[in-house]
Amino acid sequence: MSAAPVPVPLADAAGARDTPRPLVAHGCWYPSVDPTGEWVAFICDRTGVPQLWTGAVNGPEIHLLDADPDPVTEVAWSPDGRWIAYTVAPGGGEHTRVLCVRPDGTGRRIVAGADAGSSAYLGCWTRDGSAVAVTVAEPPPPAGLAL
Repeated sequence: MSAAPVPVPLADAAGARDTPRPLVAHGCWYPSVDPTGEWVAFICDRTGVPQLWTGAVNGPEIHLLDADPDPVTEVAWSPDGRWIAYTVAPGGGEHTRVLCVRPDGTGRRIVAGADAGSSAYLGCWTRDGSAVAVTVAEPPPPAGLAL
């Protein structure tokens, strides 16, 4: 049987204290590797919002590809390595849109989901990387409007 722990006196709690500093931590997720296996696209919230980044698999080099404040939710690198498709949630809401960008950050464009009230969902790339599947959910028509 062990002896009880020895009490340790602590400094008086009265008086000035250090201001607590918030913990600075971030996470990275949803990796998608390029066809060469040398680069990876991923989502990281190191700036406070989930954004699209790329980085060298075997090195410290990383690049922010989309600095918009809209959270990124999915990433898919094309099989030919020419494009990275990703989904964002404008304003952090429930509606989403799909965008594509070149691995160097150029050529960024909306592929689907730009219409108000619509949502676009990222699917799979074709094997040759020439197209990406996207599902679009359109908003319902206004009440009383015939289809």
